[in-house]
Amino acid sequence: MLTAATTTGPEWPATTAATAVTVLSLLLAVVAGVLALLDKRLKPWLLVLVGLLEVALVVMTVQCFAAWVGGSAPLEPAVFLAYLIVCLAAGPATYWWGTGEPSRWGPGVVAVAALVVPVLVVRLQQVWTGRG
Repeated sequence: MLTAATTTGPEWPATTAATAVTVLSLLLAVVAGVLALLDKRLKPWLLVLVGLLEVALVVMTVQCFAAWVGGSAPLEPAVFLAYLIVCLAAGPATYWWGTGEPSRWGPGVVAVAALVVPVLVVRLQQVWTGRG
C-alpha cells in the first residue's frame, strides 16, 4: 500500500505574511508593467506600493526569525538568508534604479523585480521546510 510521504522539515512560520508579500508584489508588477507599456516614467506614488511590499517583507522576516529563535530553523540557513536578503533588497533597489531611467525601462525594471519576489518567497518556503 502506498502512503503519502511525510516531511521532517519545520512548518513555514509566515504563511499570512508570505501571502501579503505575493499579492502586493503582483499588484506592483501590474502597475509598473502598465506604466512601462504606456511608455511612462516611474511615478513617485509608486513608492507607496514598494513601501507596503517592504513592510510585508519585514513582517515575514520577523516571523521567520522569531520562529528560528524559538527552535524552528530552516533546513538550509545560508541559502535561506541569501534568498531573504535578495527579497528585502529587490523593491528598494529596483525603485532606485527605475527612477534613474527616464524611459519605459524604469517601470519595466520594477515590474520584472516585482515578478521575481513571489518566486523568491516560494523558494524561501521550500528552503525552510525542505519541500521542493
